[in-house]
Amino acid sequence: MDAIQMQVLAANADFYEALERLDLGDILSAWDSEGPVSCAHPGGGWLHGWAAVEESWTAIVTNTEYIEFQIEGAQVHVEDPVAWVTCTERVTSSTPAGKVEGRMAALNLFVLTRSGWRLRLHHASPIIRMDADE
Repeated sequence: MDAIQMQVLAANADFYEALERLDLGDILSAWDSEGPVSCAHPGGGWLHGWAAVEESWTAIVTNTEYIEFQIEGAQVHVEDPVAWVTCTERVTSSTPAGKVEGRMAALNLFVLTRSGWRLRLHHASPIIRMDADE
């Protein structure tokens, strides 16, 4: 793995660590809020534009008591100045509605900005069945 791939994986890890801490400031700073952004949370539709993406993370942090991620099988691909990470998220969460556990297929697309690698797209969807290569 080269240095750029390691930088992208570090940015990806920082994003998930901010989510686990429910640190809204760090979650939002992981994003390139100046560019076109999109996000699809598990079970939800596409959100486009910074206002919608920011609002969704604010709602998640506000309504989540605890969340833990185990990231598996992370694969990074770089086409500088764009990079993407595909991975499986093992998520354990506690909300006012109760405990939730699940496995998500995730895609995080990063762009290289003056501040480093920042998210432009996050997509996570529930894994209903496992494929042979999972």
